[in-house]
Amino acid sequence: MRSSFLVITAFMSLAGRAQDPVVQSIINAVDIGRMMADLDTLSGQAQVDVGNGAQTILSRNEAQPGNALAADWLQQRIAEAGLVPQLDIFSAGNGENLLAEWTGTVHPERKVIICGHYDSMPAGPVASPAADDDGSGTVAVLEAMRVLTQHSFENSIVFAFWDMEEQGKLGSINYANGIDMDETPVVGVVNLDAIAYDGDGDGLMRVHTKNIANSIALKDTAVLVNQTYTGLQLPMGINLPGATYSDHASFWSRGIGAILIIEDFDDDANPHYHTTTDLPEFIDEPYFHGLARLGIGTTAVLARPVPEDPMEVTATSGKDPGLSVYPNPMEGTVTVRIPPGPGLTGLDLYDAMGRHVLDLTPGAVSGNSRLYQVNASALAPGTYVLRSVRDGRVTSLPVVRTP
Repeated sequence: MRSSFLVITAFMSLAGRAQDPVVQSIINAVDIGRMMADLDTLSGQAQVDVGNGAQTILSRNEAQPGNALAADWLQQRIAEAGLVPQLDIFSAGNGENLLAEWTGTVHPERKVIICGHYDSMPAGPVASPAADDDGSGTVAVLEAMRVLTQHSFENSIVFAFWDMEEQGKLGSINYANGIDMDETPVVGVVNLDAIAYDGDGDGLMRVHTKNIANSIALKDTAVLVNQTYTGLQLPMGINLPGATYSDHASFWSRGIGAILIIEDFDDDANPHYHTTTDLPEFIDEPYFHGLARLGIGTTAVLARPVPEDPMEVTATSGKDPGLSVYPNPMEGTVTVRIPPGPGLTGLDLYDAMGRHVLDLTPGAVSGNSRLYQVNASALAPGTYVLRSVRDGRVTSLPVVRTP
């Protein structure tokens, strides 16, 4: 209904597609029982105690007391996960985003953001349970926080809970506008909004993307995760260009790559949307489980699990100012530049699934640098990672192959 282009992805054979065992274990660990219990709490079906006795979150609308109560509960859950809650206050103190970060071990400055909005509709002094929109995305981010923090990743992961999405994406706009893209490169944003209603039972879900930054490559990563990992293979529609009615669009406005994972809002809209009856009883649990697993698995791939090889697990790396790729994004032949000298034991290109694509052949020394040539025209469009190993020190650099 809001999309000008739709593609239903064909299921591809899993033969020959390598699975990262860490990513598979993360997908397997996503627990629908835990998510439904959290959803009962967030939608007012169960009580919460944040230090003031048992209370009920009757409404998370920004004008109602339950909005602040929900924020307090989310802070409590972040702290219970062993992370430090970060508050992002905006709109003259009326809005409150909640964030937590799992720091990357190789490139902590690079951020992968998985997010949902916790505020709700309808407004007024009425019940506003918002179990699907977007209680489902919110508790999926909580589950992502639980399972992803059991593993180490090259890049940092930001778990974000936006406020005031229903007032025009104000929370995510405030956060996105505050990003210094030179200091904090964002690998990608995975937005989960309304991921639990399947009225016609066809299992169809959608990924919204747009030709902004690496958003198309992020969509490709989600498609590949869906096709590759056991327990997924969800019917998927691609909306290109995607709609702008949710928080991913706040990042598009800053030129940052983002995707939206959502139920089939185009052709199978939830009749309880923005009403007092958006309750957990109308959630399709297997469908909800699948979309949450897809979003969490995609986030894990983008963050790049640290390999279990002992040398790489113990290696550390900051920025390597001598490692560069030009041009990036790449189309035809590209040049990789790395400082000369001993200790270089590996220079390899990997795809978004962590599969080895190329060993780079040493080229000529030019000035103070060593040059390597890569023919990118033979590579499929998408996100790749260039990884160097020098003196036991791992450095990785994301590169994008444009269509």
